[in-house]
Amino acid sequence: MFFKCFFNLLRAVYSYANKNRLITQRCGPLETKCPKQKRPQWPKKGDKMIFQKIIMLFAGCVNISVEGFFIEKFINICKSKKIILQNLCIKNDTYLIATVLKDDFKDIVHISKRTKCKLKINKKIGLPFFINKYRKRKIFVIAFCIIILLLLVSTRFIWNIDISGNESIATEEILELVNRYGINIGVLKSNINTERISNLILMERNDIAWIGINIKGTNASISIKESIKIPEVIDKSEVCNIVASKSATISKIVVQSGTARVNEGDKVEKGDLLVEGVMDGAHTGIRNVHSEADIYGENSYTKERKENFVQNDTIKSGKQEKKYEICINNFKINFNKGVSKFKNYDTISSNKKVKFFSNYYFPIEINIITNNELKMQEKKYSESELKSKIIKELEDEFENDYRISGYDQENIIRNEEILKYYDGLSIKLTYTIREKIGTKVNVN
Repeated sequence: MFFKCFFNLLRAVYSYANKNRLITQRCGPLETKCPKQKRPQWPKKGDKMIFQKIIMLFAGCVNISVEGFFIEKFINICKSKKIILQNLCIKNDTYLIATVLKDDFKDIVHISKRTKCKLKINKKIGLPFFINKYRKRKIFVIAFCIIILLLLVSTRFIWNIDISGNESIATEEILELVNRYGINIGVLKSNINTERISNLILMERNDIAWIGINIKGTNASISIKESIKIPEVIDKSEVCNIVASKSATISKIVVQSGTARVNEGDKVEKGDLLVEGVMDGAHTGIRNVHSEADIYGENSYTKERKENFVQNDTIKSGKQEKKYEICINNFKINFNKGVSKFKNYDTISSNKKVKFFSNYYFPIEINIITNNELKMQEKKYSESELKSKIIKELEDEFENDYRISGYDQENIIRNEEILKYYDGLSIKLTYTIREKIGTKVNVN
């Protein structure tokens, strides 16, 4: 009953929009060819017929062909009954093709009998026919309705959290922080007070200057701005000492004010006293002062590696297999439970959350596991090739462990020791880094 009233309303609006215009496209009576009839496409922007075409899809329409000797009479009767013939195409004096609304089709049948014309249905288009097609498939309809209902209900929850703006603070740390204050996967959006959570986080963390929490769709977008740490400055009038900021060997010490408690070549640990804020003058005696000094320390880091001229290198054969998993919240469905068909392989995992548009995520995640087959291949290196290979590997390790590129190159001493054996090379690489290690601390 509801759908019938709805479609009647659409038909009335459609008739009013057309303003009794019966023919929207017509081929001349002398034309011998008729354009191919296609299913109504979604109208392009600026098309004047957009309103009528949308209504036709919702109300339902029928593409028909009429054949007989009284085609003109057929058209005139349709006009008198205010039946709209959309996309009318007259092939010749005895044949036409047109599209009519579903509710007008019964009248078209009577008119075709009255004019002794042969009527044929070419295609049924629109929502009413789609509903009628699946009306008897109760399980399908029920399942479809349940899915739609679940999708609508799921839009009331948070299913994804995006974090941006953090540089020194780890993403996992921020995620744990917002989880503690109530922003979790699967939580109701109505239970989240973004302003209150932002204020609580700013009160707890001094290293966060600003935090913005924006909820769109099922996505919680968290943007932060980190605080800039201002180094503690001790006033020149205050008494202070200088201590070691890290463990090192003293390479140079120049004291402008205060008394040195270490000498060049001494090894110191972090926090050891380097310069004390006191001075003993011949005329002034012992007095407290603000320590000033330039203190440099050196640290040496060594890595060593030995490799043979003939090696078994691992290469990809080009063959791969993919396995898929679907995760619905904490429930996992594995489609490939067997072991890999490759003896040696490298595994790469990737996951993708299901979403509609940009901010509507759902609690469904697709995991793709890719196994690339690996093969062992014997390779022989020359002395220069092996040397370059080992040095590059050692330098990469130094960069990962000590960030060598962040230091001034003038303060770095690099040393290589190469030993050649009958079957390979052994290389010891040493970096000596020179840097300032003194930091001021207030005596009080």
